[in-house]
Amino acid sequence: MQLTLPFTVRDIVIALIGGSFAIFSNMLSFIIIGKINERVPESERISYFWWGTEIRKKYKQLYPEGKLVFLLNLCVILMVLCFPFLIWFWVFGDSPTGR
Repeated sequence: MQLTLPFTVRDIVIALIGGSFAIFSNMLSFIIIGKINERVPESERISYFWWGTEIRKKYKQLYPEGKLVFLLNLCVILMVLCFPFLIWFWVFGDSPTGR
């Protein structure tokens, strides 16, 4: 009797790539929060534990030429795009044509 796994190495790689984008986007968010907190007064600082999408707008106000928000958006988009690919390859198997 041969053991068959419900997923292939390609599925694992796609999941790891998507997870890497998630971790990288979280690290970028922490960097953005740190840069914001360097410039704002103590009363307006953003917590590293409770933050939302307002960090993007605040960062753009403080650093109009900054590229971190673009990188953050790119990582989030790539992370989200990895999920349908993972589902596609996991559900439909080896080839996209179904052969």
